[in-house]
Order: sequence, then structure tokens, then C-alpha cells
Amino acid sequence: MQGPVLWIPGTPVTVVGRGRFVAVFYHRSVTPAQDGTQLLGYSVYDGLTGATVADGEVSGMSPGSKLDWVGFSEKCVLSIMDSDGMLSMLARYPSNNNDASTNNGNWMPLLDTVGLKKSTHDMYWPVEVHGGKLVCVLLRGGKEYPDAGRRPVTTTLNLRIPLATSLTAKSGAWEETSNRAIFALNQDKVLDDYLVSTGDAYEDEIEAEYEQKCAQVDKVTMKLFNTVVQAGKVERAFDLVKRLHSEKVLDVAITWADRQGQRKLSDRIEEYKLQKYPPIEDDDQFDDSASFDSGAHSERSANFAEMEEDEQPVITTRKERMQQMQRISPDAVHTPRQRSGNADAEVEGEYTTDEESPPREELKRKFDASPEQPIKKARVNPFAKKKLESPARPGLMSNIASPSRAKLSRQSTFATSARKAQRKGKQIV
Repeated sequence: MQGPVLWIPGTPVTVVGRGRFVAVFYHRSVTPAQDGTQLLGYSVYDGLTGATVADGEVSGMSPGSKLDWVGFSEKCVLSIMDSDGMLSMLARYPSNNNDASTNNGNWMPLLDTVGLKKSTHDMYWPVEVHGGKLVCVLLRGGKEYPDAGRRPVTTTLNLRIPLATSLTAKSGAWEETSNRAIFALNQDKVLDDYLVSTGDAYEDEIEAEYEQKCAQVDKVTMKLFNTVVQAGKVERAFDLVKRLHSEKVLDVAITWADRQGQRKLSDRIEEYKLQKYPPIEDDDQFDDSASFDSGAHSERSANFAEMEEDEQPVITTRKERMQQMQRISPDAVHTPRQRSGNADAEVEGEYTTDEESPPREELKRKFDASPEQPIKKARVNPFAKKKLESPARPGLMSNIASPSRAKLSRQSTFATSARKAQRKGKQIV
């Protein structure tokens, strides 16, 4: 069915589609460049909504060449081939804000077929890009198109990014494979994010598949990492660490670096791991104490609220004050206390500590003798625990037996952990 009708920025050259995506190529200028290179542009649209998925200039063409073929891969990656046999693909990158509708993208050369020709008159006629390979038809003798009356015999060419190589480097093949694997992973991520945003895919299934792909890419990266570390290229090895996608693989990289004697490299990887995956602190103890404090605070607040709601009359006599003290803190009265040597302080009622306070009978006698005389309230903490005297003093604690000292077995968990911590502290880093 027909959908949105859109204007394109220039004169059309060709159009190609796959799935729900449509790519339109057009001329950005009426005349080509001075060397004869065509000045083309592209726009990738969502065929269902008409939204622009990506657009820009077609920069992936050799100087003085023209556009020969365009198509989508099985992952809906836009691909082109120029008249010089250079295959390029549009590399798009996952955005940090999970917005898959960004228009950024760069053209990357994925295969140069010139070096694969056996004769200058040979030509590769492309069919599609699938599974990291170019499916094409080899034309010999200067032919430009295959014979339409016969079914052509197709061949496949492995994609290979043209990277700079060195005569002494032995990791050229793994380096190219790692770059191409990361390129394919990014394109899968961009496509998956767009399908999730449009509701054509489920995020849970996409995430599980993406983790499996990351594990496969990490295997290739670790093989390259091992080769680089053995060659002593620690700077390049640390650069490869930033391509890994899992904390477990970072631990493997640290182990491999230690086995090769690269202690500084392993330390740098450890620092990078802590930055990317910070350790999770155990806050159970703090949570328990916080909950206990909050519970105690709420209980005290409830008690104070009840005291404020029960508005008691003003207490003027000592007897009523004594009864109020008994209701708030019975231990403040029933706890045996010793008399102070200062008689004036006893008459005036100035008691500052529990030991200097008189016993209950004497307090009652004084309260009954002068009910109209005000008394200064003793400084008693109603939430303080009952104070116990030392067993050495006679009289008060004579009937309380001293507790037996517990013996700690050498096989106990505490003793084992203490010896382990002591041995760990003696280790020299």
C-alpha cells in the first residue's frame, strides 16, 4: 500500500529498499567534481512512517569513479560499490540516550576487489552482502553485465577492511577481524534499538541476543590481546581492553597480563575495571542500624505524643511531683541510693546523681512533712539503664555472682578469621 509522499533534496539517481527501510540516492550538484567524482547524497527513510532514519553525503567513493551498485545487507546496513570495485558500508553508532533515530553515520571501506582480480579486464558484479561476505558474479573479458538468458554462477568474497599493516606485526589478521566484528555489533545494536523503539521487537529478547554477540566479539578481542601482549605492545593491549564488554573478560585480561609478566599493564586494567564497574558496598549493617534508630525514634515520638495529648494539670506539691516521677520512670525511685554527706543539700532537695539521692522512705517523709514547699526536680534520664554497683563494694552486689569467663576455641569461626586477617596483613604487596 502507498504511504507517505516526500520530496527528495536533489535529482534522483537510484532507490533501494529492504524490510521497512528505503534508501534514495540523489545528485547534490548538477556537475561532478573536477576529477570526475560524482557528488551524491543519500537519505534512508522508514517506509511505514516516512521518518528520516539517516541522511548525508555519499563519501565512500574512489576519486574519479561513479556509483555502480547500492543495496542493503541482511542486517539492513546500506552498502554501495563504485566503478573502481570499492565496496563501502554506512557505519552507524548506538547513541548513549538509546535514541535510535539519530542521523549520524560514516562510510567505511569494507572490501577492495581490485587486488582480487586476476586480470585488469575482470569485474565483480555484486548481488548482495550477506554474512560478512559479498555475493557477486565474476565477469571476464570486459563484460559489464551477466548473461540474462543463463543463470549466472555466483561466488563469495570475504569482507576485509583495508588496515595499515607492518612487516613485523603478526596480528594483522586478528586486528582486521576485531574491527569488523565491532562494526557488525554496532550495526546490530542500532537496528535492534530502532525496532524496539517502533514496537517491532521485544527488549528482553533483543538484550539476550546482544549479550551473546558481545561474548563472541570479546573472544576475538582477547585473541588479539594475547598476541599484542606477547609482542610487548602494552599500549596497544590497554587500548584493546576498552573494547571489552564484560567484567569477567576484564578479569581474564588481568590474569593474562600477569602471566606475561606485565604487572603495570595488569594494574592499569584493574584501575579501568574499577572505574567501569565500581564495587558494590554492603550496606546491610547500615540499613539495620538505620531501621533500628528509626524504630526507636518513632517509638519515642509516639510516647511523647501521648504525653502531649494527655494534658495533665500543673503539679505544685512535692507529693504530686513524686507520683509523676514514679509514673514516668519507676526505677528513679525504687533504685537504692546512698545519702550525701551534705545535709543542706538534702533539705533543699538538690540531688545531681543517683548515688547522692536519698532512699524512697526518706523522700516520702520529707514530701509529707512539707507539702507546700516546692522542690527542685532531680536530673534523671528516664531512658537510662539501671546502674549496677561493683561487686567489690559490700552490701549492694554481694548476692550477685561474677559471670564466668567464656573460653574461645581455636576452631571457632572468629579465631579462624582473626588468624587469616593476621596472615593477610603480613603479606608484602
